[in-house]
Amino acid sequence: MIKKWIISPLKNKDIVLQLLINRKIKKEQWRSFLEPNFDNDLHNPFLMKGMDEAVKRFVKAIDNNETIGLFGDYDADGIPGTALLYDCLQKLGKNAKIYIPSREQGYGLNTEGIDYFIQEKVTLMITIDLGIRNEKEIEYASQNSIETIVIDHHEPGDKLPEAIILDPKQKNDKYPFKELAATGVVFKFLQGLSKKVPEINTKYLKWSLDFVAISTICDIVPLIDENRIFVKFGLIVLKKTKRIGLIELYKKSAILAENIDTYAIGFQIGPRLNAPGRIDNANESFYLLTTNDPKKANVLAEKLDNINRRRQAELDRVLTEAREKVCREGLDKRKIILVEGKDWPHGIIGLVAGRLMEEFARPVIVCERRPKDLRGSARSIDAYNIIEALDYAKKYLIKYGGHKKAAGLSLEIEHLSNLYDKLQELAESKLKDDDLVPKIKIDAKLNLKNITSDLLKKLQQFEPFGLGNPRPVFTLENIDISEARTVGDLGKHLKININGLDAIGFGLGNFLEEILKRPKVDLVFTIDENNWNDRRKIQLKIIDLKMR
Repeated sequence: MIKKWIISPLKNKDIVLQLLINRKIKKEQWRSFLEPNFDNDLHNPFLMKGMDEAVKRFVKAIDNNETIGLFGDYDADGIPGTALLYDCLQKLGKNAKIYIPSREQGYGLNTEGIDYFIQEKVTLMITIDLGIRNEKEIEYASQNSIETIVIDHHEPGDKLPEAIILDPKQKNDKYPFKELAATGVVFKFLQGLSKKVPEINTKYLKWSLDFVAISTICDIVPLIDENRIFVKFGLIVLKKTKRIGLIELYKKSAILAENIDTYAIGFQIGPRLNAPGRIDNANESFYLLTTNDPKKANVLAEKLDNINRRRQAELDRVLTEAREKVCREGLDKRKIILVEGKDWPHGIIGLVAGRLMEEFARPVIVCERRPKDLRGSARSIDAYNIIEALDYAKKYLIKYGGHKKAAGLSLEIEHLSNLYDKLQELAESKLKDDDLVPKIKIDAKLNLKNITSDLLKKLQQFEPFGLGNPRPVFTLENIDISEARTVGDLGKHLKININGLDAIGFGLGNFLEEILKRPKVDLVFTIDENNWNDRRKIQLKIIDLKMR
């Protein structure tokens, strides 16, 4: 699919300032963005609505030796958040009852978990990465003498549950940063708790950033403001981690601790933590993060690695089936894609939806067909708020929730066509044809003479990269290619040389024939450093190219 190149207007000749402007970083935040400071740049946790009440209720539970239940989501945000709260309670010499639902039970609170807490005499339930849309389940807990603190970051529904709520997205919340992951909200709770509980001190908070960084990266929230601080310092903690489970997971992922970065977390650690919740039970991931037993950690890490291999095989199968169905039925010609199939595991369909969204550049909903209903996962482009869309079509849904770019839903089979028609109707009114063209946003045009080790050092100030702070992208125009060849299996990748500067284009080997005929090109690329045999050399990573 041909991509549209969008070059940012030149606002400043200084590349650092141009990049800050492109990322819409306010001038007064430039210093804190480039030089984030853990001690000075975090917001006051008590600005978050409900924080004072939540801290007081938690302290009361500790003082009165109440039984606390932690009800966490089954993904790589909910699990680290639950593990972090569990670790906090351990630090205070307290234990907790843990409940992490299976994918079969579905997203959110359920009565099975609450019944377990009732049986275990829990009087305070804390939800992590869920609960904001579970007013009925929380009412059930209340009827059984269980009070609830909701720690969530999803969009609230029309009615809030009767609970103490920590969610920066709730109405009238004055907290200045709304894009925390759920474990980020847990961290803010611990930060608030540190004002009342001496054991939760600054040193403890800093060492807790490993779990916060994992969830922030894996839940794909913007790496700006506090999230940038969490990840920047969290990566330092992850490199020095003393947690036995993480150390074993590094071994299974073939990761050297000193090389931990956002890629390693997002594409190696995160998928392994997520895998049990997708096709098995997420309890193994929780136990791995909280165990102090090396033998148990080794067994659990091995199990997670094996489950992840199964998950990958299932993902490949379902993605192939879903893609074939989209193309066969012409769904890629519509402004929103909704595709469903049998034997598509619920834990896989979100990944499939994300891949199809990237491939076809439009919102995608993928549903698992069950005997009586459908369960779906949605991923959306910037121009289409999927939660607003589901609100628009909610009369056809049993349950739904999520973010503007990702959501989960369930519906009765008989309402499928009505739901699709309603979502398509909204997409037709909201989306222009240009919204459905894949775009590459380019930070600046460069000349070859600009690409130096000094530029690379300046770009490294912007790390860690992720959503909201992407790796800087540049273009070179009308460039002569000195040398070109393919590399890798079946010549899939393109390797070129431009006046002594190496560049590689993964998956772009098919351009070789054209380049050999017309060796003048325009390139879009990122700038990286190739470290081979202890020799460091600048290398361009080609994103796209056009022949002159």
